[in-house]
Amino acid sequence: MRVSREEMAKSHDRILSGAAQLLRERGLEGTSVADVMTQAGLTHGGFYRHFPTKEALVDAALQAAFVQSASIANSPAAHGAASDDLAGYRGYYLSSDHLNHPGFGCPIAALGGDLARASLSLRQAFGAGVRLVVKQLARFMPLGQHTNDQREEAAMREIAMLAGAVMIARASDPDTARAMLRACARGANRP
Repeated sequence: MRVSREEMAKSHDRILSGAAQLLRERGLEGTSVADVMTQAGLTHGGFYRHFPTKEALVDAALQAAFVQSASIANSPAAHGAASDDLAGYRGYYLSSDHLNHPGFGCPIAALGGDLARASLSLRQAFGAGVRLVVKQLARFMPLGQHTNDQREEAAMREIAMLAGAVMIARASDPDTARAMLRACARGANRP
């Protein structure tokens, strides 16, 4: 039985969406092709009609996850933050909702540790995703940083602090996690 191009595209989108979520929840080693295909409601055998390798799937899923994350940076209010500004983005990023639902959150905080040990091509894909988020976040940087380069550098510092805080909080006991997020939320508002 032949599958229409439209059905194939829908299946491909379900695979990518499921892979992006599972990778952020379970990491690279904890996510199998079988898990992704089950999440998409498809059989394992159909995987190779969509991707030649698991690495190709991870690359595409990273891109999808970063596009989603950049959309949050582009409009945090649309994703539950208080406003479309830096404080709103920080509030979302350091929230218990983001902390407790990595499958729908920022891939930097969810996958940074895993990707440090991945192939060069996946690290390049991760780096491209980081730059996409930084570019979106730079729009919220204070006007005192006059050039795009200065705003992007400030955005890099911001995302490093936020992602580091969330990674540490996720790896810690609840008391340490709360203290880490609270300290970063308070410290971010100081010069």
